[in-house]
Amino acid sequence: MPNYHVRAMIFSIFVISATRYLTLCTPLFVALSAGSLKCVKLLIKAGADVKGVGTVTPLITAANDGLTDFYNCLLEAGADPDVHDDFGHLPIELAAYNNRRKDVEILLPVTSRVPYVRDWSVDGIINFVKSMPSVEDDPMYKMKPVDLKLEGSKAYKRKDYATAAKLYSMAADQCPDDSTLYSNRCLCWLKMGEGD
Repeated sequence: MPNYHVRAMIFSIFVISATRYLTLCTPLFVALSAGSLKCVKLLIKAGADVKGVGTVTPLITAANDGLTDFYNCLLEAGADPDVHDDFGHLPIELAAYNNRRKDVEILLPVTSRVPYVRDWSVDGIINFVKSMPSVEDDPMYKMKPVDLKLEGSKAYKRKDYATAAKLYSMAADQCPDDSTLYSNRCLCWLKMGEGD
């Protein structure tokens, strides 16, 4: 039995019991991070949840990471292409932003039309995304992870959980190995009622 089948079988044992509060630690997200389509398919077959929690979904992860071959199995299993990420972007917008035309072509027929994009076509979406101001122009994107984490803590103490979650996400993008950023973000979702 090839090694990936063994890993997938081990992962599938824990799929049903994987807590929704630790979304990024579920076997499905581990398989996505590893880029293993075979494991993802096996996990979905075993009952893995493709909905995710809050703004962290397998489809958003696939769009961010350019996992074009993963879209169809996620969509067929019920992944929602209309869920926005922490910054209000749909998976189709993430694909367009990253110049992934084939991804936009796959996601276009399954994504609900949004009113702020006039030309709801592959070229129209790509042109719309390209016309938007660059996120790099936002001063928050120039902040260091430690400062983002500090500002996230301040927002949490003010009970501004949405802002705190966004700040923790921005810090996690720069420091993906800092597990406290993910747990803090999950706590924000719980406080907003999105983690139960």
